[in-house]
Amino acid sequence: MSTGTQSLDRALSLLSLIEQSHQEGIELAGLVEKSELDRTTVYRLVSALVQAGFVERDSTTKKYRLGVEAMQIGLMAMSRAPIVESCKPLMQLLARETEDTVFLVVRNGDYAHCLHIEQGSFPVKAITQHVGGLRILGLGTAGQALLATMGDAEIEAIYIRHREEYESHGLNLRELKQAVKNIRANGHAVTVDIITEGVCGVGVAFEITKGNYAGVSIAGIGSRFPAARCREIASLIGAQLRSIGFRSFGGK
Repeated sequence: MSTGTQSLDRALSLLSLIEQSHQEGIELAGLVEKSELDRTTVYRLVSALVQAGFVERDSTTKKYRLGVEAMQIGLMAMSRAPIVESCKPLMQLLARETEDTVFLVVRNGDYAHCLHIEQGSFPVKAITQHVGGLRILGLGTAGQALLATMGDAEIEAIYIRHREEYESHGLNLRELKQAVKNIRANGHAVTVDIITEGVCGVGVAFEITKGNYAGVSIAGIGSRFPAARCREIASLIGAQLRSIGFRSFGGK
């Protein structure tokens, strides 16, 4: 095996190890132990992966996780995932019924990834995300619903890692925890003016496999989303999910 091929093979092996520990992160010592490579080699290769954006290093915990570039590669494949095909008819129906924009997202590490969008007929559109886009969990409606499916300690850890971005959108940890509490109690998320001023959204998380969730949200201009309609939309999403065999998260 040539030197270049060997380095590539080792870098991909390290990337795979980081992927396996993505949620909790992994330290350099852990990579050395699991890869059985010497520390200098691991540090050199993982540093190159960080520089290329395939891996990120938490400045506080010193742990490594997948970077945005690695996620984007996986997300391109997910755009044709079975969940998209399963949910397309449901999303098209929701877009017709509500006349607003419908989004399908899944969790990818600390981010919500948009898999599919269906636009309703209302002339003023609320396109707050694009297919393939990534957004920190909690800063979008469906992403906030997904956040509520996670444990409190994990939610706090995500907030700490991305505090600056949350705060730039006017969201502190206390407010985020309260939103999560409401979602768990009511079975749906409601967001107002988080990403785009004048836009409101309603989102529901649902289990796609044991312990793994996706989210459907509907967004539009705020004047179209009084509290009563938000509840109606949440009920409509839940009913349509049940009709194709999915179980919504939260609620009584």
